[in-house]
Amino acid sequence: MKCLFVYKTASLDITDPMGIMCLIASVKQRGHEADLFLTNLEPDLFRAVAEYKPDVIGFSVTSGSEPYYIELIRRLRRHVKFISVVGGPHPTFFPEIIELPEVDIICRGEGDDALPELLDKLKAGEDYSNIPNLWVKKDGQVIRNTMRPLIQDLDRLPFPDRHSFLKYYAYAHSSVKHFLASRGCPYDCTYCFNHMLKKLYKDEAGVGQYCRMRSPENVVAEVEQVRARYPLKIVYFHDDLFIMNREWLKKFADLYSQRVGLPMICYVRANLVNEEVVQALKKANCITIAMGIESGNETLRKMVLKRDMTNAKIIEAADLFHKYGISIMTQNMVGLPEETIDNAYETIAVNVRVRPQYAWSSIFQPYPRTELHRYCIEKGFLDPAHVQHASYQVESPINKGQTKREFENLHKFFAICIEFPSLIPLSRKLIRWPSNIFYRMAYRAFKGYTHIFRLKMSSGEIGFVVYLWTLMLYHLRRMLGRTY
Repeated sequence: MKCLFVYKTASLDITDPMGIMCLIASVKQRGHEADLFLTNLEPDLFRAVAEYKPDVIGFSVTSGSEPYYIELIRRLRRHVKFISVVGGPHPTFFPEIIELPEVDIICRGEGDDALPELLDKLKAGEDYSNIPNLWVKKDGQVIRNTMRPLIQDLDRLPFPDRHSFLKYYAYAHSSVKHFLASRGCPYDCTYCFNHMLKKLYKDEAGVGQYCRMRSPENVVAEVEQVRARYPLKIVYFHDDLFIMNREWLKKFADLYSQRVGLPMICYVRANLVNEEVVQALKKANCITIAMGIESGNETLRKMVLKRDMTNAKIIEAADLFHKYGISIMTQNMVGLPEETIDNAYETIAVNVRVRPQYAWSSIFQPYPRTELHRYCIEKGFLDPAHVQHASYQVESPINKGQTKREFENLHKFFAICIEFPSLIPLSRKLIRWPSNIFYRMAYRAFKGYTHIFRLKMSSGEIGFVVYLWTLMLYHLRRMLGRTY
C-alpha cells in the first residue's frame, strides 16, 4: 500500500514535523510505501500527488487549521482517488470531524500502531473498521473504536524517517535538526492540551504511564545516525519538558557528552531547575534553553494558568543558567483572561530581571476544550460561538474592550522592550495607536535576528532560502490561480 502525508508549513517554520516522520517510519517498517509532500514547497502539488497515486493520504490537523485541510482534501479528490485519514490534536478532541464528507477515517491519539494496522488490512482486503484509535465510516455509519493504551516502550519504535522531509533541498541543508526524547508532560497547565489528553487516555484506555522516556542509549543512537547522514551542528530537543526525570538527564548527559558532544537546545521548567540539573545540561553541551514565564503576575500564573511557581524561583533558575553560560529564551503570553495592561508590563519586568537572549511571546489563544477555554466562556471573556484560528501572533479573541488592540500591539513590542527597557514608557504610548505593518516588521526582524544569531534555534541560511522559495511559489500560484 502507498501512504502519503500532505502537510503545510509556515513560511519561516523550519521545525521538523516529528509526528509525521515517526508515522512514516512505522509504516515503512511494516513493508508499505510512504512519503511526505509539503504544500508550500511543491511547485505543483496536485500533479505530484496524482503521479504518486497514494491509496491513503494522511493529514495532521491542529485546531484552527481544519478548514484549510478540508478544502485541500476536496481539491485533491479532483485529481486522485484515496482514503483520507485525519489525525492530530483536532480530531483527537473533536472527533465529530468524521461527519464531514471529506473525512473517511480519523485517528485519535497515537497513530504509530493504528496506521500500519490500517494499511495491513487494506492490503489484505480485510475489514478495517475495528482498529483501536480509529473512527471509520462504513456503509453510511461511523464505527467509533476505543483508544488503545499509550505506547510504553518508546525504544521499540523506529527512528523518524527524515528523508521524507529532508528531500527538500532547503531543509536538507539546515544545520539544525529536531529530536524527541520523550512523550507527555506531568503538569496540568490550563491552557495546554496535555491535561485533556491525559484524561482522555485515562477514561478510554485506562492503563499505562502518560509521561514516557526513551532510553538515553536510544536517543543518542538516533543523533549519531542523523549526524552520519545529514548536516548537523545543533541538536534541538522539542520535548514538552526535557528535564522531568533528573536521573535520566544525568545518564543522558554522560552518554551524550561521550558520543555526540554537539551543541543542544531543550525546554525546561523553572521549578525543576537546580544546580545539579544545570550542570548536567552544561555537560551535555546545552547552549540554549526555553523556559516558560507566561505571566509575571504571580496570582494570574497560579490561579488562572495553574503554574504554581514564584517569580523568585524563575529568577533563581535564570541566574543559574547565566552562571553556566547557557542562553535563555523565555515563553510568555499577553491578553490572558483577567489580565490588565499593567499585569502585562509585570511580565515584561520579570523578563527584564531574567535577562533572556530572547523573550518569546504569543497572543493568548483559548484552545477549545482546554480548562482555560471553559473558564473564558464561563467568565464572559470569550464568545461561545468563537471559531478558533491557527495563529497566536495576529489577533486576540478575548473580550478586552478598548484594551484588545493594546494587547495585540504590545505583543509586537514585547521582546524589544525587554532588550531595551528604556523604551517601555514609549511603548505604553505606541500600543494605543492603530496596528500597522511597521509594528509587525519590527517584531519579525528582531525575532529572526535573535533566533538565528543568539539562540541558534534556526539556521540563518535555511530560513532565508525557505522564505524566498515560499514567497516565489506563493506569487506563482496566485498568477496561475492555484492557491491552497
